Amino acid sequence: MEGLKLFAKFRRSQGLFVLLALFSFVPGIPSLFADGPKRTMEGSEAVVGGPASERGMAPGWSSGHKHAEVSSEICLDHEDWEKIQRAVHETVEHHLIGRKFIQVYGPLGAGAQSVPLDTYDLPSWANIDMLGEANSAVHPLKRDIIPIPLIYKDFWLFYRDIAAAKKCNIPLDLSVVTGAAAAVSKKEDDLIFNGSPEMGMPGLLNAEGRNVMEISDWSIIGNGFQDVVDAVERLINIGFSGPFALVVSPRLYAYLHRVYERTGQLEIKGVKELVKGGVYQSSVLKRDVAIVVAMGRMNLDLAVGANYKVEYWGSENLNHRFRVVGSSVPRIKRPQAICVLE
Repeated sequence: MEGLKLFAKFRRSQGLFVLLALFSFVPGIPSLFADGPKRTMEGSEAVVGGPASERGMAPGWSSGHKHAEVSSEICLDHEDWEKIQRAVHETVEHHLIGRKFIQVYGPLGAGAQSVPLDTYDLPSWANIDMLGEANSAVHPLKRDIIPIPLIYKDFWLFYRDIAAAKKCNIPLDLSVVTGAAAAVSKKEDDLIFNGSPEMGMPGLLNAEGRNVMEISDWSIIGNGFQDVVDAVERLINIGFSGPFALVVSPRLYAYLHRVYERTGQLEIKGVKELVKGGVYQSSVLKRDVAIVVAMGRMNLDLAVGANYKVEYWGSENLNHRFRVVGSSVPRIKRPQAICVLE
C-alpha cells in the first residue's frame, strides 16, 4: 500500500516536470522560424531565402531542383555599348545624303507608324490692300495618311571576339557595326530618291507632278552647268525662289570636276554659286540623272519616327545579334518643286 502511494507521487512530479519543460520551450519556437539571417558557428551571417544569385549560387540553380540552367554569356560593358552607338551615329551622319538638304520633321517616336501628308498648290503672292478684305489663304489641297516604315540591318558580334577583346584588353572591332549603319543610310536615301513601289511610296525621281527635262551630254564641258541653269530657271518661273540643291549620279559628279574652258576654274564651282543648297552625289541614282530641288519645309521634308540606333536582337550559340534600326518617310508636299534631268 505504501508502495502505491510512492508511485502515484512520482507520477505527479514527473508530469509537472514535463509541463514546465514545454512552457519553457514554446517561446523559443518562433525564433527558429523567424525571417532573417542565421548566425553560423563563427558568428557570421548566412543568407537564407531570396534568389539563387543572392545566396551565392550560379544563375539557374535553386533549392529543390535537380537540374540547373547555367549561362556563361559574356556581356558588353557600358564603354563598349557607347562606342557601338557612337559608331552608328557617326556613320549615318556621314553617309546620309537626303538629310543634307531635306529638313527633318520629328523624331515622332519609335511607335509612330503613320503621319499626315498635305499636298499644296504652287506658291502664290501675298495680298496687299488697305482693309485686309482679300480672302485667299495658304491651305492644303488634300491630306493623306502615309505609313512610316522601319529601315534596319542586323549584324553579329561573336562570343569569341568579345572574349578575346576583354582578355587581351584591346578595342572591339566594330567593322560590322559601321557596315550595318552604312546599309541603312543607303536604304533611306533609296527611299527618298526612288521611293518604294512595294509600299506605294513615290520618291523624288518618280513623284507625280514633278518637272522633267532632257539631260544633255555632260562629257562635253559646260553642258552640266547649262543644264542646271535651265532647271533653276524652270523652277523660278513657276514660283519657287530657292535655295536650290543639286543631286547627281557619281559619273555626272565626276564630269563637273574639270576645268571650265579658259576660266581656270572647275565647272562645279560655277554650279555651286548657282545652287546655294549644295551639290551632292549619291550612288542610289543608278543612271545618268540629276535632280534640282527647291528646298524648304513647305515643299518637302522627311518625317522621322526614330533616329538610327542599335538594339539588342538576341543570342544564338553564345553569339550576339544586334540591329541598327530607325524609321522615316519622305513627304513630298509640292512635287512641282522638283526638276529631274534625265
